[in-house]
Amino acid sequence: MTAPRGSRPALVPAAALLPLRAFFGVTFVYAGLDKLLDRAFLDSASAASIYAQLANFARISPIGGLIRLSEPLAAPIGILIAVAEIGVGIGALSGLAYRLAAFGGAGLSLLFWLAASWATHPYYFGPDLPYAVGWIVLALAGHGGLFVLRLGSRRGARVAPLAAPQSGQLLTRRAILETAVVGVASVVVASATLPLRLLGGLGGGVGSPIPSPRGGPPPAGGLAIARINDLVEQASMPFRIPLDAPSPLPAGDPGVLVRLADGRFVAYDAVCPHQGCTVGWDPADGILRCPCHGATFDAGDGGRALGGPTTQSLAALPISVDPATGTISLAG
Repeated sequence: MTAPRGSRPALVPAAALLPLRAFFGVTFVYAGLDKLLDRAFLDSASAASIYAQLANFARISPIGGLIRLSEPLAAPIGILIAVAEIGVGIGALSGLAYRLAAFGGAGLSLLFWLAASWATHPYYFGPDLPYAVGWIVLALAGHGGLFVLRLGSRRGARVAPLAAPQSGQLLTRRAILETAVVGVASVVVASATLPLRLLGGLGGGVGSPIPSPRGGPPPAGGLAIARINDLVEQASMPFRIPLDAPSPLPAGDPGVLVRLADGRFVAYDAVCPHQGCTVGWDPADGILRCPCHGATFDAGDGGRALGGPTTQSLAALPISVDPATGTISLAG
């Protein structure tokens, strides 16, 4: 049975999508704020920074060349992405510039998929592609007039279009006004994080510092990262390479040194090949584990991936152990 000509379409699709709209909106606002409040995000010396993330993404992404070109602008790009996420979330929650916000969310999610989630296998373990599809669904369905913040004046008043409306025309004064309001609101919300950052930050990235290699001249075998005695009472210790030190690690990357049950020592780049988090030693299971998405790696078998959202191994680092001096060094 067809609906009478001129009747308005049912609001059931828009109402059914309200949970998705609310979840995506809140999540993107939170994601943007989390980046801006994270003390490590813009710290070039941190393994959790946008600098380290871009360096890692460039290795695994099909658009790695483009990412490498953007690395000198890592900080502005990180801030722009955070503000864009906040704007997308505000648009979704308020209904202002709704379709533009939804398509923007889809674009960001596709970018994250190509940059961060590309190495996730099977693909359904990665979150970014489902986000992109969900945003496209919201953009196509529209808000249906539900829970929309009304700009303007008197009830029922309308803002005239810039020109006589054409079929499919989207450029109206109201659309431009709504886009401007969302843009200003996202900048204001993002700017409000500045005093919180100055007070110490509320986001992630706060944890135990990763020690740099010990001082003193490097041995002939390479760069000293630990002493054998450091691993007598513990099976693992993290380290980080100084930015100006020659090593097989990318500049500033974290590493992890492990003493195996048979007494051998092994070292790995601690950047998880999934999305760039820093893996750590799990003493209960005797494996290396990513705290972000649960990927696990076998330290005794070349860093082989055991489970979780990646099949790529950790990058093994060549080391040398000098029993005479008790020094463990990265091979040059």
